[in-house]
Amino acid sequence: MPCGAMGVACPSGSSCMPTSRGGELCGRSCTSDRDCRGDQGYLCDPGRKVCILPYFASPALPKCDGAAPPDGDFTATIALSTAAMPGAYQFEPAAALTPAGDLVVVYTSGGPMGGKSFLGVARVPATGAPVIDRPLATAKANHFDPWVAVTRDGAIHAVWLGHDGGGVDLHAEIGYARSTDGGATWTTPVAIHDPEDCPPNTPFCLDKPMIASGPVPGAPAREALRAFYSSEAGGGLRMRTSLDGGQTWDAPLTAIEGAYGNVAIDGKGRIHVVVAMADPRGAAAFGSSDNSIAYTVSADGETFAKPITVSATGERIPFYFVNPTVAIDDRRGWIYIAYAAGSPDGTWDIQLAATHDAGKTWKRTKLNDDATCANHMVPNVALDPTDGTLHATYFENRGGAGHLAYVTCKPNGGACDRAVRASTDMAAYELVRHSTKWLGEYEALVVDAKRRRLHAVWTQTVREGDDAVARLRYASRKLR
Repeated sequence: MPCGAMGVACPSGSSCMPTSRGGELCGRSCTSDRDCRGDQGYLCDPGRKVCILPYFASPALPKCDGAAPPDGDFTATIALSTAAMPGAYQFEPAAALTPAGDLVVVYTSGGPMGGKSFLGVARVPATGAPVIDRPLATAKANHFDPWVAVTRDGAIHAVWLGHDGGGVDLHAEIGYARSTDGGATWTTPVAIHDPEDCPPNTPFCLDKPMIASGPVPGAPAREALRAFYSSEAGGGLRMRTSLDGGQTWDAPLTAIEGAYGNVAIDGKGRIHVVVAMADPRGAAAFGSSDNSIAYTVSADGETFAKPITVSATGERIPFYFVNPTVAIDDRRGWIYIAYAAGSPDGTWDIQLAATHDAGKTWKRTKLNDDATCANHMVPNVALDPTDGTLHATYFENRGGAGHLAYVTCKPNGGACDRAVRASTDMAAYELVRHSTKWLGEYEALVVDAKRRRLHAVWTQTVREGDDAVARLRYASRKLR
């Protein structure tokens, strides 16, 4: 039975618990496995004291003594979504910067399990007040995982996973639309996945789209759009290329196994892809040494190199909330990959792997500067090409309440500064998905090198009445 803001109060003898895949659900209270329906596979979760199928409940996060970091020098936070947006809560913002310096954000506005979900657009102009709570309408009932890129002509290109629900993602598609006026209006959405990657009546056939733009290898005057999506039928993460601004797309090719990850294109047109290699079922969801972070690169835009394992041998890697993310320092020849790592109880650190020899060797640094005790998750990185400084944000609950933390690292794989806070305290902090408390699998961090500004967009749970609800927040800081 759904509970929390998306359901009802649990009856006597049961408790509302967050789960990894089903939102918040009522479960029978327990003190030991004997109190649960063992013949049906239920166990008493030791952290929640609720009867649940193994590994379905989100872990009760550790309580640590460490103090929260000091406040940083970000501007006051601005709301980029409210209850006026269709849908119950907003999360997973993707952002791109136009040549004029306007930030365009596309995000998901979630609903109850089995209910409709929507796409929303927010714009933060270089001058003027933000524009918020604008839907991006499509013909689908459900929408997830939006991703955006900007091309040299200033057009914003968005992709997302759309489907019609039914419990198996009916009629799934990778949707695409383009805006030439800074996100104010969009072309009619079209599907850009290869139909063979989602055969009719195939459940859960598509996942995690991404899009990036950059030069064509060997022809820097030409520009290519690279759209990615996961397809089990296609053998993993598929890539399609458009050389005409999204009008047409070539045949897909498989870049790497896996689904959840990140992509970046460097100044020579090389395509860098990083993914979490994991089985999302069972114990692997929240940390397992059987999981890993993998990286591959395409130098020609047509073939990808054999994947390289980035995470250390024996390192425990979660699947949800790990968000492997990549940044490229063209001028200095460094590749940076950040990800969450830790044990199934949610005690995670943020690891930064850096290579100067195309992945032959990796230098690893723990980004969070506190002891391994609290939860840290969903890292995002952005590189300042002017001076090579790496900027990173991530969620953490050290100090008790959740917040967005911010760290800078010196050029050339150098030392990282101590963390500061980029946000106020959250109303709730849980490893829960499909809930009003869902913090999302990724956020947005964008460097405006020309105007010397860093833009951060994230999901923050705020108190609305008796409930904690995820809304989007924005802040920026001046770069040196």
